Amino acid sequence: MQIYIQVKQLGKRKASIEAQKFIIEDSLFTVHDLLYDIVTKQVDKFNHRAIGNIDDEPTLLNYLSLTQIENQSPSGKISFNLDYRQQKQDIQSAFDNVIMAFNDGLFRIFLNDNELSSLEEKINLQENDKLTFIRLTMLSGRIW
Repeated sequence: MQIYIQVKQLGKRKASIEAQKFIIEDSLFTVHDLLYDIVTKQVDKFNHRAIGNIDDEPTLLNYLSLTQIENQSPSGKISFNLDYRQQKQDIQSAFDNVIMAFNDGLFRIFLNDNELSSLEEKINLQENDKLTFIRLTMLSGRIW
């Protein structure tokens, strides 16, 4: 099933990133299941990201074509998608971090403008639903 995911962050001038298409499993019943599916796919994507040209000779000068720039610009970030550290991430630890962040209130999830407030909350996802994650940024510094 295809849904759209959008990430917003409070306190930024440009508060949103254009909604991205995301394919999820049809058998998701709770917020917990939804988060696990999203984290698993994102960690797999991160771990499979190639570093340069592994099969070919290393390139001396990497560049982005105009098409690559146009494809990346709706997400708000244009990059070479290289991971110089070559560290694979663990799905379980990433999922544990997401659950802790959700329970601590570091982000909120909205499904078609309705807040999902509990991990055990039942959800009924339909084709082309809009899922919005709002990151709540903690402020730090001194007050004078």
